[in-house]
Amino acid sequence: MIALIMVGCGSEPAKKEKNVEAVQQDCGSSIQKNWQVVAGDERARTNLLWVDSACGEQVAAIRSIVGADTLEKIFVLRDSAAFTAGGALPGELSSAMVLRTPLQRVAVLSSAQIGYMLRLGVEDRIIAVGAGKYIADSTLYAKAAAGQVAEVSPDGMNVDYEKLIALKPDLVMTFVTGGSQDDYDRMEKLGIPVMLTSEWQENSLEAKAAWIKLYSSLFNVEMPDEKKDSESFSDSLVYGDPAGSADPCVEQKVVRSGQNEKRGFKVVARGPRVLAGMSYGGVWYAPGGRSYTADLIRKAGGCYLWASDTTRELKLTIEDVMALADSVDIWINPGMFGTPEEILAAEPRAAYIKAFKEKKVLQNDGRKGPGGGNDFFEGAVARPDELVENLSSLISTTAKKPVSGNPAFEWYRNIF
Repeated sequence: MIALIMVGCGSEPAKKEKNVEAVQQDCGSSIQKNWQVVAGDERARTNLLWVDSACGEQVAAIRSIVGADTLEKIFVLRDSAAFTAGGALPGELSSAMVLRTPLQRVAVLSSAQIGYMLRLGVEDRIIAVGAGKYIADSTLYAKAAAGQVAEVSPDGMNVDYEKLIALKPDLVMTFVTGGSQDDYDRMEKLGIPVMLTSEWQENSLEAKAAWIKLYSSLFNVEMPDEKKDSESFSDSLVYGDPAGSADPCVEQKVVRSGQNEKRGFKVVARGPRVLAGMSYGGVWYAPGGRSYTADLIRKAGGCYLWASDTTRELKLTIEDVMALADSVDIWINPGMFGTPEEILAAEPRAAYIKAFKEKKVLQNDGRKGPGGGNDFFEGAVARPDELVENLSSLISTTAKKPVSGNPAFEWYRNIF
């Protein structure tokens, strides 16, 4: 469970969502935000976003992890009447940025931000994007190509600040990585209203899906019905070695037999054994056991080979992976490569991986836009149910093609 403790907002009762708790007291004292993951509840939806009311205001609090640091920003969302009235903010929210909602003109610089807006049907509020060539949605891509939606970072790296200022957006939505290309501080100094989103740092499907609530509040539209149920993904996560086995993909179950109820044990597979990642220069880069990819594999019915790992990212030797080659049933996300030939050219030893030999290699580039933009990073983020169904259809069957029957949701494909 994640708790955002706000001391100093007693004008409203304490509110508790299924996984987020806001403790509100006297508004006369300063607000102290304290985010913490409560031990024992690994199903927390998000520890990076909190959207609720506080001190008589609608508030969105967002965290971004920047290296060893955590950047926190607070936004107050006011409707047009309240924004025009311009009432003073409570002292506890004095550092917050006030936004007039619903937003009408926004610049979005990441694929996921576009995906959430498309899901809610508010893509007409987008007046600018980073680089149009990366847009997967064909209609929005065409608008960018025709100049109806501005491009403020055509090379995907450098932002045209003069152009951005001239557009006068209600808000610029971007993100921060801790790298040299981060531009939010420059925007703030130029007086550009900017919001950082960090859904890409989430470790589970439900956490990433929860971000649609932010967009629902910013644009004052209803969330899709299926996203209102926070328990739609309520399976518990399993970290550490399963009882009786050092292999995270098997478990020992008690069995009873005979009239005397004799007990024994049998080894039961948790699901098809799934490998992820790819080798570059002899180093195998793979998602950790507490990553978004590991969570997706689990929910799609597979067993990730490093499910018991407790990190978000792994760097392994190619020898580590080849030691498991004979046990790999499915291989997903093989780096940037989309054909068997490309994989072998980069890493010839991939030919010895069981999943490769049996032609069960799945890549998430099944849906691309006119310019090559990958819809897995755009449309799929806001459709977790459909994404799980898509991957599950390939993991749980011998089919080489998805069996969903809906091409719009077939982000994963078999490269063979």
